[in-house]
Amino acid sequence: MSQESILLLMMLAAFLGLVAGLKWPVGLALAATSAIVAAADGQGFPLRHLVEGMFGYLDVSLVLITAMIFMKIIERNGLLDALACDLMLRFGRSPATMLTAMTLIIMFPGMITGSCTASVLSTGVLLTPVLLKMDMPRQKAGAIVAMASVYGMIAPPVNIVVMIIGGGIDMPYIGFDLPLLMMTLPLAVLTTLYLGYSYASKADMASVVKEFTCHERAPGGFWLYLPLLVVMVLMIGPKAMPGIFPDPRLPLTFVIGSALAMLTGRKFNLLETARAGVAEILPVVGILMGVGMLIQIMTLTGVRGSIAVNSLSLPQYLLLASIAVTLPLFGGISVFGAASVLGVPFILTMLGQNLIITASGMSLIAAMGSFMPPVALTAVIAAQVVEEPDYLQIVRPLVIPSLVAIGIGVLMIKYATQIARLVL
Repeated sequence: MSQESILLLMMLAAFLGLVAGLKWPVGLALAATSAIVAAADGQGFPLRHLVEGMFGYLDVSLVLITAMIFMKIIERNGLLDALACDLMLRFGRSPATMLTAMTLIIMFPGMITGSCTASVLSTGVLLTPVLLKMDMPRQKAGAIVAMASVYGMIAPPVNIVVMIIGGGIDMPYIGFDLPLLMMTLPLAVLTTLYLGYSYASKADMASVVKEFTCHERAPGGFWLYLPLLVVMVLMIGPKAMPGIFPDPRLPLTFVIGSALAMLTGRKFNLLETARAGVAEILPVVGILMGVGMLIQIMTLTGVRGSIAVNSLSLPQYLLLASIAVTLPLFGGISVFGAASVLGVPFILTMLGQNLIITASGMSLIAAMGSFMPPVALTAVIAAQVVEEPDYLQIVRPLVIPSLVAIGIGVLMIKYATQIARLVL
């Protein structure tokens, strides 16, 4: 067995031991694992490499922090409640359109923050009573919230999994919006209909909508929506009119949206709101810092290159099978960790095909690890929201939708070049 293989096994054992055994936070476990692997390779304590790796995803961290602050501000000023209410009142008269609208609402926070936790704990909490009002079992309601939140995490405009994979091979996060939208939106809606339509079709939809009627709506009327509209224009404009419309980039876009949101809707304490947003996203930022350290140390010790070289020797069907199995399994510990430890080496073996479609497919496969034990963080939080003591009751209804998503992800990787000709 080569030294790189021994280091890889040591890395996996150390990470699993720290997370599953000692219950360390994932970000701290990644940082400690990086130091352990470096010391085992005879590198001592390579402070310079650890610091460089820690700041490798600084740009992504800025996006997350500013997006979460924007999310918290529009939650406090009443925009998020008004958006959910208006969509439900407008589309909530038929079971299919109501479930579709609910899916989009639950996905929204994850789409702009890249965090499924943000979706579960904001719009997921908001809409859970509506799902239960349809006489839906708590397990199915929690499963809908969990899956829609995960699809929101990998939907555009912010997909951290793709950003991590792209950062590992110096691929810019450009051109992903349409493929990611076409990949996530139909799957998210179909999954919700699969899990909930039989209950919604028997419910009194007029009663459900009436139960959801807004109370104490935030003031401002149309102006309440101005921050969200401006953010959408600043995101879409540079892509629709490249070279003409200036691109402020995502952090500044969310800062501008936050500033406008302060002027509309309900009054709130800005410092307290910003602090709450940063505190909520800080664990994810910590994971990104740990991921950056681990990638840097894997490169320093040769582990990353060894994985790529060994992967190249596999037949394509075995490589695709490895991606379909190992990415979700490792994602059970951390989806972002799976993207860095496995996603980056895997994509290095596929440089001859379209990388936008390939990375998108990998992000879909890795995201299904959100429901894998031992951590299964999204399912655990969704279970708490619906007051279900056993999170595995949330996972069981998602087995078939997850396998379907993994299958679609594999097909996207296998036929990436052909799909790119149709989509890009």
